[in-house]
Amino acid sequence: MSPISRTSSSPAPRGVSSALYALLSLMALLVLSWWSLWAFSTFTLTPANIWHFLLQRQTGGMTSQIIGQIRLPRTLATILIGALLGMAGLLMQGISRNNLASPSMLGVTGGASLGLALVSSGVLPFSLPLGNALISVIGGGAAWLIVFMLGAAWSAQASRARLVLAGITVAALCASMTRLVVLLAEERAMGVLNWLAGSMVGVRWPEVWLLCVVFVPAFLLCIVLAKPLNLLNLGDENAQSLGVSLTRLRVLAFTAGTIMVGVTVAVVGPIGFIGLMAPNIARRLIGVDYRPLVLGSSLCGAILLLVSDIIGRWVAFPSETPAGAITALIGAPFFLLMARKL
Repeated sequence: MSPISRTSSSPAPRGVSSALYALLSLMALLVLSWWSLWAFSTFTLTPANIWHFLLQRQTGGMTSQIIGQIRLPRTLATILIGALLGMAGLLMQGISRNNLASPSMLGVTGGASLGLALVSSGVLPFSLPLGNALISVIGGGAAWLIVFMLGAAWSAQASRARLVLAGITVAALCASMTRLVVLLAEERAMGVLNWLAGSMVGVRWPEVWLLCVVFVPAFLLCIVLAKPLNLLNLGDENAQSLGVSLTRLRVLAFTAGTIMVGVTVAVVGPIGFIGLMAPNIARRLIGVDYRPLVLGSSLCGAILLLVSDIIGRWVAFPSETPAGAITALIGAPFFLLMARKL
């Protein structure tokens, strides 16, 4: 049997307990967050500056302005975006029973990017009440629906390889259409291209609050969905016999995953492969139970994106390489390693 056709109910080694994993991940996240606040800044920052700002909360001076208005919101947004993408990937892998599923592999990131690019470039001259976030959610949801229809993902007998191929095809189509939009909108092309790079530069407090508003209910919903996702691993018929409403589960997971990805794309642009890597790394370390995997995937996603952002600042310092480029460099080999027997 191909590894793609196996469900996530297959035995997996438990390297560490979920509590130890959470503790170590939180410690790593705190260390990386602290480093992110002062590392690789064109304006000289030291750990003492960060410590003094956090204790005194002074708002005057250039140093305090840089920390409070640039570095702190950027670090918090990076953590929240990585956590949201990790949870979105976990939901997608759960309802498709395919460990290769992720926002980028299923075309959700590409669809969200295309929707926002169409409006931002002026190709579609209209706006919606909730702005870019809602447009991204609609684009990502439309792409995901197309992938699920092409991949027959609602069928228990559907090939997992077919779903992945459908996702890659739709993602490639969305990427090509986004490039076409950039060519058609020459006057605004540079702004769209900078956004498509997936950079954390320019994130401010309003975006952090938006991410917080999405993260809290999304995390709680994922916790609620953990038990039915565990039962879904037993098969559609067994899950239904145990009281799981497959339609309700899929609609909730679909809606939550689309919103999480759409909001992150609206804030910083497309960030690929976090939703693929984070759940699989967490699953490898703590097992296949979705209850600890929700926290595990969110922590792993936050760490991966924070590391990518720091590396992006270091590679070409004082210039910056977008975090999206770094995650692609890490994630592409990761995907090939997982799909080597496809």
